[in-house]
Amino acid sequence: IEDQAVTADRSFSVPWTYDCTKDPTNGILHDSHQHDEMPLTVNQILVESSNIGTIKVGKELGYERAHHYLTAFGLGSTTALDFPGESAGILKPWQQWEGTERCTILYGQGLASTPIQLAAAVNVIANDGVYASPQLVTHTVEPDGSLQPAPAGPTRRVISESTAEQMQLMMRDVVCLGTAQDARVAGLSVAGKTGTAYKAQADGTYFNADGITHDYYSSFVGFFPAEDPQVTILISIDEPKSGFNSGGQAAAPLFQELVPTIRHELGIIPPRGSVDCNGNGA
Repeated sequence: IEDQAVTADRSFSVPWTYDCTKDPTNGILHDSHQHDEMPLTVNQILVESSNIGTIKVGKELGYERAHHYLTAFGLGSTTALDFPGESAGILKPWQQWEGTERCTILYGQGLASTPIQLAAAVNVIANDGVYASPQLVTHTVEPDGSLQPAPAGPTRRVISESTAEQMQLMMRDVVCLGTAQDARVAGLSVAGKTGTAYKAQADGTYFNADGITHDYYSSFVGFFPAEDPQVTILISIDEPKSGFNSGGQAAAPLFQELVPTIRHELGIIPPRGSVDCNGNGA
């Protein structure tokens, strides 16, 4: 959207499988469930969390620009926290993307991020397109008992305010209409995105010892109120119980449970006109 490679209402014909490399040894990529080939807009692709649709959108942008934005959002490098042992995650230069990586990296496989990187990346959307370096300390206590604000970290604009506002609306649709409906909060507008990933195993595959089943790492990251974000929460579940593998099933309900308490403790009042998914205000 920022590069005008697509618009939110542009439609793609999306099958449930995709042959990324035309090499039978690499396997076929697929969506989370089988479906007929169908038209989906960019907004619907995000709402339904379609891997294949996301590949098609990403190819409109191109590998070099995709890598540019991944790094601009803070992936692949340590943050300004200067925290001992912080990982940079994994993000190879785009020239080194090989095989199915040229497709899977567009929807999140083939790279790795830390939770703080992911939360900071989503905050770019919540913060109207500006990356704000994360902080672990808000104040320090001086010898006389006074509070000294911690110096703010560096910021940078990643996308325009207009693009960020469009993404806020699209991520609100994810909660109201899509894979994160279990993150809905009565009387409050919420925006977010689910994540469902296979865990890499010691043998370098995504399969367990039986060669059939998988372990999952499932997540939901959301912010609220969607029109004037004040809080971002990332919920990550390592190996959720069987049958509740998706981020929408495993992580979104915990977000829903936490938000009312955090909202109350911080005294957050949604802006005038803000409503939840059912059109109800606070």
